[in-house]
Amino acid sequence: MENRRKIVNNLNDITEKYFFLKKIFLSGCEIFKNDTLSNYCSFGIGGPADFIVKIHNEKSLITFLKYANSNFYVLGKGTNVLFSDEGYRGIIVLLTGEFKKIKILNDKILCGSGALLSEVLNFSIKNNLQGLEFCNGIPGTVGGAVYGNSGTRNIWLSSVIENIDIYKKNEKIHLNRKKIPFNYRYSGLNNCIISDVVFSLKKSNSNKNNKTLEVVNSTNYRLYSQPIFMPNAGSIFKNPNNMNVGKLIESMNLKGKRIGGAQISELHGNFIVNTGKASSKDVMLLINLIKKKARKQFNINLELEINIF
Repeated sequence: MENRRKIVNNLNDITEKYFFLKKIFLSGCEIFKNDTLSNYCSFGIGGPADFIVKIHNEKSLITFLKYANSNFYVLGKGTNVLFSDEGYRGIIVLLTGEFKKIKILNDKILCGSGALLSEVLNFSIKNNLQGLEFCNGIPGTVGGAVYGNSGTRNIWLSSVIENIDIYKKNEKIHLNRKKIPFNYRYSGLNNCIISDVVFSLKKSNSNKNNKTLEVVNSTNYRLYSQPIFMPNAGSIFKNPNNMNVGKLIESMNLKGKRIGGAQISELHGNFIVNTGKASSKDVMLLINLIKKKARKQFNINLELEINIF
């Protein structure tokens, strides 16, 4: 797919519909016009967005929210999304710069929503703090992980969150963990932007080497059980009623099923991989095939874990 990336360096490049971006441009944010979304997601699928805006600090974010009058979506690392081949008619927002900060506060870690969850985990290990080990191997940013309440089947990120800061419209709101309706792969944090997160951890009673070994062993498990070396968006469906949806899909003899350039992983039934030239249509056909068979054979309505545009 042709890379249409074009950085805006002239105000004439900003269309009348999005002219409020002029104020963002003048505040020092980076703006890209008609950049392909396949460059910004782990699936490697997606057409051009009208604009992609990289916001570096809260001051610029407040300016953006004050004047934004059109569709926009805040994207983390793009590890759980499927974009259309036709692209996105709106603005994709990326939080970077100050939003990637990671700081230690005694037995707590304060981080921006743009920080990678893997980097926060490594930071906790270096500072002899425990509580985030279950996050090993989970890709993406802190903001995206909190929004989707990422984790394993048995432990979720909400278990170590103390509080978060969000922006709703152009108002900053501080939320204690108890005020957030967390559930399995759910946070209730819709129609807002997560800016900062505080994780409450514990000083490790074991030495750092043992903790590091625990992380390495977890990584080895993912290495042999998940297609981490092929473009994918992580788990496609949520586990229904404490069932293992990967094994459910395997029982329907769908592992390895291929449509166009998309394939249900031969390693894990709940992963769809891009073998090289998959389209969003290819992926959707596989998703709908899985959902149809699950309804027919087990009377189960599978719920998506990834976000589809």
